[in-house]
Amino acid sequence: MKKNKGFTLIELMVTIAILAIIATMAAPSFGNLLIKENLKTTAYNMRDTLKEARSRAMLNRNETVVCTSINKSAIAVTNAECGAVLTNYLTSMTTSLKKDSVLIVNVEKKINLKTTSDDNFVFSARGNLDSSKTITFCSSVGSYILSVGIPGSVDITQGSAC
Repeated sequence: MKKNKGFTLIELMVTIAILAIIATMAAPSFGNLLIKENLKTTAYNMRDTLKEARSRAMLNRNETVVCTSINKSAIAVTNAECGAVLTNYLTSMTTSLKKDSVLIVNVEKKINLKTTSDDNFVFSARGNLDSSKTITFCSSVGSYILSVGIPGSVDITQGSAC
């Protein structure tokens, strides 16, 4: 008598059912992991953009502004709206200087700004801010707080959910 090697159809169906149950239990964790990574990416992009803006301000000897793609009210921000906080943005700046003086950081989906956050940062021609500012990116799984000092130094701390 010859023995067949392999799996029966019932054994395969039971295995697939068990894998489906495990995948269903793990799906919410993957969603939270994705939100957490988007939050981290947004915070670190903001930090890097703030450093770049400070450098551009000193290099071009002109004010430079950094805004988030949404404001505290979760409304989209345009280049013109962001640039409007600069002195003489519309009247005396050339087109290329306007482009170099306005930087907008994309805020990923499911991430908001805390209502007490600053949503624009204006660096003077010397690369300084007029006052210290703080921005908090919030999500359902946590938050990141960026504190920007007057000389343009940026500190990041991780916080709890907002």
